[in-house]
Amino acid sequence: MRNALLLDPEARSPEPASLLIEDGRIAARLTAGEPVAADARAVDVGGRRLAPGFIDLHFHGALGFRGAEGFAEALNDAGESLLRHGTTAFLATTLAWPAPEVAERVSCLASLLDGRPARAAAPIGIHLEGPWIHPGAAGAQPRDAIRPYERSEGEEVLERGEGWVRMVTLAPEIEGAAALQAALERRGIAIALGHSLARAEQVQDAVERGARHVTHLFNAMGPLHHRAPGLAGVGLADDRLTCDLICDGVHVDPAMVRVAARAKGERLILITDRVEPPGGESLGFGSGLLHDDGTAIRMADGGLAGSRLTLDRALGLAQEFAGLELLEAVAACTLRPARVLGVESKRGTLRPGARADFAVLDAAGRVVETWIEGRRAWPE
Repeated sequence: MRNALLLDPEARSPEPASLLIEDGRIAARLTAGEPVAADARAVDVGGRRLAPGFIDLHFHGALGFRGAEGFAEALNDAGESLLRHGTTAFLATTLAWPAPEVAERVSCLASLLDGRPARAAAPIGIHLEGPWIHPGAAGAQPRDAIRPYERSEGEEVLERGEGWVRMVTLAPEIEGAAALQAALERRGIAIALGHSLARAEQVQDAVERGARHVTHLFNAMGPLHHRAPGLAGVGLADDRLTCDLICDGVHVDPAMVRVAARAKGERLILITDRVEPPGGESLGFGSGLLHDDGTAIRMADGGLAGSRLTLDRALGLAQEFAGLELLEAVAACTLRPARVLGVESKRGTLRPGARADFAVLDAAGRVVETWIEGRRAWPE
C-alpha cells in the first residue's frame, strides 16, 4: 500500500510511507519513493491517512437481546457493521445472565468465535461484564442476575469459555472477589474493575492483587469525591491502571473527558459500549424496556443503558473534547486496547509482522475504507 500518510500509534507524527504486505501481514515499511519488488501489486492510498484497524474492548451489539440461538446472527451482523467504522476487532461483551444460563451461553458464544468470516470485524474474545458486580452500580444490568462470586460456578463458566474469555469486569468489594481475581490471574484473563461502589482502599487491594484496568470510567461507579475518591479517583491516580471511557458527550461530560485524558495520558482507552436493539424503539433488555433517544440507549426512567457510539466517532470527539493529538486518539483505539489483551504484536500496530488490518481515513477523519489481512473488506 503506497502513498499513505501512516497514523502509527507508536510514532511522534504522521509519516508519508508505504507498507509492503505479504500473506496478510505487514512485511516492511518503505519510505516515500523507496522501490518495491517488480512483482508487487501497487495499491495507491491517494495520500489518505492509514491507521491500524480499531479495537473495541466493549461492544454488546445485539447479544443482550438474544438467547444463545441468536448469537451467531448477532456476531455476523456486528462483524459486517463495524467495518464501516474502521473497527476490525472487538470483544463480544455480555451482561449479567442468571446462574442457570451463564455457563451455557458463554460456552455457546465461545464455540462461535473460531473460524469467523475472513472479511469481517473479528470477535477476538469474550468480555464478561457481570454477573460478579455490585447491584448498587448495576446501570442497565439486570439486578436479579447480579451475585457474589461462587467458586464452582465461576470455574465452570471460565472452563466452558474454552480460553476465549479475555476480560472480566468485576466489583472488587463483592464477596468472593479475591478468589475470582486469583482464578482470572491463573488463566491470564484481564481483570477490569467496574460496576462498583468500592472504597478507595478496596480498589487499591484489588490492584495489589493484579487488577490493571477500569471499565467505562465514571459510569456505573461511585462518585468521585475529594475525601472519598472511590474507583474513579484511584483509576485516575494509579499509573498501574488503564481506563476505558465512553467518549460520546452523553455518558461523560466533555470536561471530565479532558480530566481523564490529562490524568491518564497514554493509559486512556476509547470504547463504545454500543448496544444495538434489533428492531423497534422499545425492547426488553436486562432491567426493563429500552428506547433510543437519538443520542444514547436509555431505560424507561431515563437512565443510560448503552451508547450509539462508534470508534471512528469517538476518535473525533476525543480530539474535540480533550484536545488530543490525532495520533494520541488513534493509539487510544488501537495499540492501547491491544496491550490490555496482550496482542500488541499482532493487532493495533503498524509494526512488521502485524496483521494488515487497516482503517483508511480522509482528511476530515471519516473512515472511507477498512482492510482485513491486506484485502479491502469495506466497501466491497
